[in-house]
This record gives sequence, C-alpha cells and structure tokens, in this order.
Amino acid sequence: MRAFWAVYKRETAQFFRSNIAYAIAFGMLLFLGLLFASNVYGGVQANLSGFVSQPITADQVALSTLGVLTFLMFIIAPLLTMRLLAEENREGTLEVLMTLPMSDAAFVLGKYFAAWTFYTVLLLLTVVFVLLLSTIGAPDPGLTITAYVGAWLYGGATLALSLIWSAVTEDQIVAAFLGAATVIMMFLAGDLAQILATREGLTGASEFIRTLSLPAHYQDTMLVGVLRGEDIAYFVLLTIFALFLTTLIVGSRRWRAT
Repeated sequence: MRAFWAVYKRETAQFFRSNIAYAIAFGMLLFLGLLFASNVYGGVQANLSGFVSQPITADQVALSTLGVLTFLMFIIAPLLTMRLLAEENREGTLEVLMTLPMSDAAFVLGKYFAAWTFYTVLLLLTVVFVLLLSTIGAPDPGLTITAYVGAWLYGGATLALSLIWSAVTEDQIVAAFLGAATVIMMFLAGDLAQILATREGLTGASEFIRTLSLPAHYQDTMLVGVLRGEDIAYFVLLTIFALFLTTLIVGSRRWRAT
C-alpha cells in the first residue's frame, strides 16, 4: 500500500504541474462551455418560438453536455494516459523503478488512479453548468446524479483501456493514437451491432457486440436516468480487465529486465 501511495502522489502532483494536462482541461471546458451556451440559447429560442411540441428542459441541456463529454473521452483519455508508462519506457526509468520493492499492480494502479483523479476534477468542474441551469430551470437531481456517476465510471474505463497502449509502446503519440482507436471502436460497436441486426442469422452476434459497446451502458441508460447493476458491473469489469492486462505487460518488462 505504501508503494501505491508513493506512485499515486507522485503522478497526481505531476498532473497538476503539467502544462499539457492544463491545456487538455482548458480545451475541454472551453468546448463544453461554448456547447452549453449554444444549447441554452437554442433551447430558450425554440421554447419561445413555439416550434417545438415539447419544451426543451434543463435536464436535456445538462445531459447533452455530459453526452458530448463522454464521447470526447476517445481524445481525452489517451492524452491523459499516453505519457504515464510510455515515458518511463522511453527514458529507461521503468526498469529502474521495477527494481524497487513494489509490486507491478501497485505501480500500475498508482498511475491509473492519478489519471482518474485528474479526470474526476475535470468532471466536477462541469457541475457549474448544472448550477447555472438551476437558476433558469429545475434539473432533476436523481437524473443528474445518475448521469454523473455513469460519466465517472465511463471515464475510468476509457482511461484503463488507453493505459494498456502506454505500457505497450515507448512512443507517446503512438500510445495516444492506439488508445483513441480502441475507445472509438468500443463506442462505435453499437452501430456495428445495428448493422449486423439487419442480417439474417447474425442476431446473436449483434446482441453480443451491442452488449460490449460503451453507449449501451451509458448513453442508452445512465445518461437518461436509468441505473442498472449490469451497467455498473460492465464498467467495473472492463476497468479491472484493462488494468490486469496492463499489469501483465509491465510485469513482462520486469521479467525481461532481470
């Protein structure tokens, strides 16, 4: 546990001293802020014009912002994790760290939870949008909390998936590209499932692929206020599997170094 905390505190401090991390945060919040302002303005105008049969609610505006944030995790997650292990590989410090009295799991988990902590801070900053909406509307607390819990778990899973590639390669750009490709494929798996569902005899494969897709466990459920145990289990198990795989990769480097 002491080794885990040492790695965690070191990496967390680096995140909050990193210009790249602040650039990611600035870019994300600027984009979401502009999107939020556009959605609020568009919703107010649509409601006043009477062109919409159902008034656009504060919940819809807030949830659309979270939906975009989780979609953007195919960019954000690889950028946050690309240096964590790839930099150690490139500089040759990974083998030195592996000689210290710490387990592979403590090393990987310390770095992962540091990235997840930074993401959690970014996610909490978006609560300001909900607070602003509460001045002009009445967001549903249950719906909002469920959507935020889902976004937090979604972010943790995508960070774990991206961390795999940071352990595989020494090139941070390659790690970011492969991480982005992995997350976007998991996101688009639902679209592939819909295509397969139209083919005769592929219904089972379609349902299996849809079950593995990220949107099936967030955009289709938690983002609209439906909290299911199977969705929580999906994100937890996906995160555990990705971290286990990363730990095996790091352990293989320790074995080769000895």
